Order: sequence, then C-alpha cells, then structure tokens
Amino acid sequence: MFVGLLLLTASSSWFAESESSRGVATTAFLMTVVALKIHLVGMHFMELRYAPLALKLAFHGWIAVVWGLIVGFS
Repeated sequence: MFVGLLLLTASSSWFAESESSRGVATTAFLMTVVALKIHLVGMHFMELRYAPLALKLAFHGWIAVVWGLIVGFS
C-alpha cells in the first residue's frame, strides 16, 4: 500500500511538471489521482473501512465535493 502511494505521488509529480501538461484535463487527471490517494489513506491508514456507514459516506462526499470544486474552477 505504502509503495503504491509513493508511486502515485512520484508519477503525478512527474506528470504535473512535464511541459506538455497544461489545461483542465491535466487538472482533472491530477485531482483524480489525489482523490484516489485520499481514499486509500482514509480507508487503510485511518481505518475508515471499519467506520459506520454514515462516516464513510461523509468522507467520500467530502472528497467528491472538493474534487468537483477544484476541477470546476480550473
């Protein structure tokens, strides 16, 4: 799990710094990677997989709202 998060971080950093990566599609892709990383950290390292359903829904709703705001305003 930890190695996967490191690889996602390294690849998204490389992609963000490449000269051909500009625009809304790049922002949407990078924010999707970030949302995936937040999901993985929350579920596995913060142990939300054992949390009540309402807390899981609130967590995933927060991820979706923040993703939508950032991509929507870019």
